[in-house]
Amino acid sequence: MISLQKLKITVREGLKILRRDKSLIEGTVYASANRRVVGRLVYAHHFPCQGLQEPKSDDDFGVSVQGYFRGGPSTGSGRRAPRVGFGHIANDVSADAVRLALERAKANAIHDPDFHGFPESVKEKPSPRVFTDPKLLRLTSDPKQEARWLADISFKTLEGALRVFERHHRRSLLGEVSIGDYIVSGDNFLVIERMAMASTKGLAVSDENTIAMSLVSAMVERAHSKGRGWDASSGLADFEPQDTGRQAAEQALRGIGGTIIPTGNYTIVLGPQAATEIFANLLLRHFSAASLDFRISIFNGRLGAEVASPNLTLHDDATYLGGAGSKTFTDDGYPAGCVTLIENGRFAGFLANDYYRKKLLAQDDKTLAEKVGPYAREHLLSRLPRSGFRFGGGGGRLASREPGIGATNLFIASAHPDSRRELLRKIRNGIYIGALWYTYPIAGEKAGEISGTAVADTYRIKNGKLAEPLRVNSVRLRANLRDIVKNIIAIADRPRPTILWASDEITYAPEVAIANVRLEAIRHPED
Repeated sequence: MISLQKLKITVREGLKILRRDKSLIEGTVYASANRRVVGRLVYAHHFPCQGLQEPKSDDDFGVSVQGYFRGGPSTGSGRRAPRVGFGHIANDVSADAVRLALERAKANAIHDPDFHGFPESVKEKPSPRVFTDPKLLRLTSDPKQEARWLADISFKTLEGALRVFERHHRRSLLGEVSIGDYIVSGDNFLVIERMAMASTKGLAVSDENTIAMSLVSAMVERAHSKGRGWDASSGLADFEPQDTGRQAAEQALRGIGGTIIPTGNYTIVLGPQAATEIFANLLLRHFSAASLDFRISIFNGRLGAEVASPNLTLHDDATYLGGAGSKTFTDDGYPAGCVTLIENGRFAGFLANDYYRKKLLAQDDKTLAEKVGPYAREHLLSRLPRSGFRFGGGGGRLASREPGIGATNLFIASAHPDSRRELLRKIRNGIYIGALWYTYPIAGEKAGEISGTAVADTYRIKNGKLAEPLRVNSVRLRANLRDIVKNIIAIADRPRPTILWASDEITYAPEVAIANVRLEAIRHPED
C-alpha cells in the first residue's frame, strides 16, 4: 500500500506543477490510497463450505487535479469565461501522473456559473481526538499476517454463532429443526484510508484512518427465522467479532415460531438496524445542501423551525473518539467536526461541502430563504463546511471522485433518553422492528413517503416486554418521514455502531419508539 508520506510528497510536488501552468487561475491536487480486506462468511451444515468462503483484498491509489482555467467560452461582451475541470489518473502517484491529470482537467473543463472558487486555508486546528489503529496500519506491510488476522476474525465470528446454535440443538425439543437448518453468512471488513491534498490557495493537509466492520446474518431455515448482528470500530482493540455472530444466532433462534399481525396503525420500536435504515438511509439525504439547493428536501425553508419531536437530536460527529467513521480532515481540506442537524426537534443545520456552501451563499436572500430558511446566510457564514468527502461506497476516499457530501459518525440521540426497560414500558403494547430491508422513497424524495420490509428480529410488545416473534417478511412499513420524526415518543440511552451494506457513514443508533405507524401485512402463498 502507498505510504502516507509518499502521498504528501506527491501533492507537494504536484502543487509546484500546477503553479507553473499559466492558464491556471487556481487549483487543487489530491492523492489517495485505500486498502480493503474482506472475509466473506458462508456456513451451512447441509452443503460443503469452508466457513471463511472468500477471503479477498483490493487496493486503489491515484491522483486527481481540479483546476479553474482561463480562456473559456465567450461571454458575449468580449471576455472569455473561465472554466473548471477535473482530471484523474489511477494506479500512479508520480509527478508525471499529476501532469497528465492536469491535462485531463483542462480537456474536461467547462464553464460552471455556480463555481465560486476552491477551498481556502483556515486557521482552525484539527481535532486531536481521532484514533487510528497502529496494528491495522502495520498489516499493509505483511500480507501473511494480514491473512491470519482476517481468518482469526472470521472464525471467531462463526464460532460465536455456532456455539449458540450448538447449545440450542442439544437442548431443543423442536423436532422440526435439525442441525442442517442453521446458516450463517456475512462479511468482515478491514479498511485503511489515506489521503493528502494541497491547493494554490494555501491548503496542505493529510489524513489516515482505519476501520473494522462486521455484518452477519444467521438463519434457522426450516423455521423461517432470521437474525442480524453487526459491529464497527476504528480499531481491533474494541472489535468483538464473536459477539456479532452470537447476537445474530440468538436473534435467529428467538424468531422461531413467528406469527402474523393484521394491517393497521401501531406504536413501534425501531431497533438499531431498523433505525439506521430510516434515519441514515432515508432521512439523512434531506439534510444535504444539494437536496436543499434542488428543493427536494422535506425541510426546505425550515432552518430554525420545529420539524420533529423535542425528543430527537440528530448530529454527525467526525471527531468522535474511537468512531469508525472519524476523520481529521475533510476532502475539501477543512478540519473535520460536528454538525448538528436536529436539536431537540429543531432543524439546526445541514451537511455541506465547499462547492454547495458557496453556491448557496451566491444566491439572493429570497431564494436562499425559500431553499434553506430565513437565517440561512448567517448560518452559512458562521460555519465551515464539514462534510465534503470523496467516499467510495463502503470504505475508501477516492481520488477518482470530486468532493461530495457525506456523513461520518451519525448519532441518533435525545436530551432525555430512557433505558431500554423504561422505553418498552412507555410503549406497553406495540411492535418491535429489529431489521428493515429494501427501504426506499415512494413518489419522489419531496413527498417523504417511504416503505420498508421487516426481515428479522421483529416481535410483539405486550405489557412492556418483548413477546412472540413475527414471521420474517410478513410486515411492510409504510410511513411519511415527516410523521416519523414528529411522532417519536422516546429514544433509548445506548446507541450501537450500526452499518448498512455499502454505506459510508456509521450510525450510532439506539432503539427509537414512534407512535401511529402503518404496518401492512404481507401474505404468503401458504397462508
